[in-house]
Amino acid sequence: MKKYGRTFYSLALANFLFFLGNSLFILLPLFLKDLGASESTIGIMNNIDKVVAIFAAVFIGGLMSGRDRVRLLRLGYMILVAVFASYLLISSLTWLILLIRILHGIGFSLAMILGTTIIFDIVSPEDAAEAIGIYGVTGALSNALSPFAGEMLLSLGYSHSLLFIISVILVTGSLMITYLMPRLPSGEPENGGEEQRGSLGLLRNPRFALLALVTVIFAGGFGVIITYLPNFIRTTTEMKFSYFFLIYIAVLICIRFFFIGKIGRVRSSSLLMAAFSTGSVLFLLMNILRSYTVLAVVGVLYGFTHGILYPLLNSTMVRIVSRADRGRANAIFTACFNGGMMSLALSLGFLIDRTGTYLAAFNAAGAMYLAAILMLVVFRARGPRGAGADDAAP
Repeated sequence: MKKYGRTFYSLALANFLFFLGNSLFILLPLFLKDLGASESTIGIMNNIDKVVAIFAAVFIGGLMSGRDRVRLLRLGYMILVAVFASYLLISSLTWLILLIRILHGIGFSLAMILGTTIIFDIVSPEDAAEAIGIYGVTGALSNALSPFAGEMLLSLGYSHSLLFIISVILVTGSLMITYLMPRLPSGEPENGGEEQRGSLGLLRNPRFALLALVTVIFAGGFGVIITYLPNFIRTTTEMKFSYFFLIYIAVLICIRFFFIGKIGRVRSSSLLMAAFSTGSVLFLLMNILRSYTVLAVVGVLYGFTHGILYPLLNSTMVRIVSRADRGRANAIFTACFNGGMMSLALSLGFLIDRTGTYLAAFNAAGAMYLAAILMLVVFRARGPRGAGADDAAP
């Protein structure tokens, strides 16, 4: 693993604190249930911030042009401090919750997109996959630590108000770190004459559009796992679903720290197809998930799949555009990831209701991963051959 500068590690620490606070809201459905919310109300309140985040990502892509990235990141953290504190005002089911969730989505988008965009600004293109992979470990860790700690505090008799206070303290720490960071370039090209397009204009590039589409598919599989795997394991086996998340995150961290720097030696399209193939296998294994051995294998396979696909897709989508469009490309990736995670998980939920089995969603996700492989194969076959062929394929 390469050594990066102070700005990188400052950003990583700020991101870790931010995600530790934000991941406490994985327990928000419990809070809403205590207030008397129905399942449909919980579904709306719990996902409206993600809908907002998708649309905000496209807007933020253009907002970054010519502006100080650190100040925009700081603005995102400021919004989140105010939003997280606002949850303390909720004592009953009111429309105030919907407003808070909308602002939550805006603040989350700013913090998420600006953090990763700054990483792409301060590292070289050949180091981008490793850098974004290491940076992403901070978010992955929080997804395991915060819900565990929050659930433990609730079980000890503490209220959700304590969780909201902790989240405010954590994201305030992120905000303070931004004041210790140096001012960074706006990310504009030095000659100032490079053509810029709207964020959605990047999708006119066939390669970029393909990567955006397979990102939606990848994220949809992730959404299916985090949404339905816990209940699937809990209702069909005697196993603890937390073991899956511990194994998957442990493998992901190992890949990001020890192997992600070597992916530059492998053709990106080949690695993408290998990771999607691994993902399709793990979804197939859901059909025989009846022992801890299979659960461990599924966790290892998903750790590899997610550990490779997220940084590789993110860095490739940013690398193939001009320097002036990097921020927009990163915003589109974030929108595709959030959109795929939410939309496919929700739509496959209707499939579960119709068929009466979680396996329908897992098998559908596996089929989509196979479709992603087919699209990559077709695009690669139609691309130019010769010395520059690797640059023409995803």
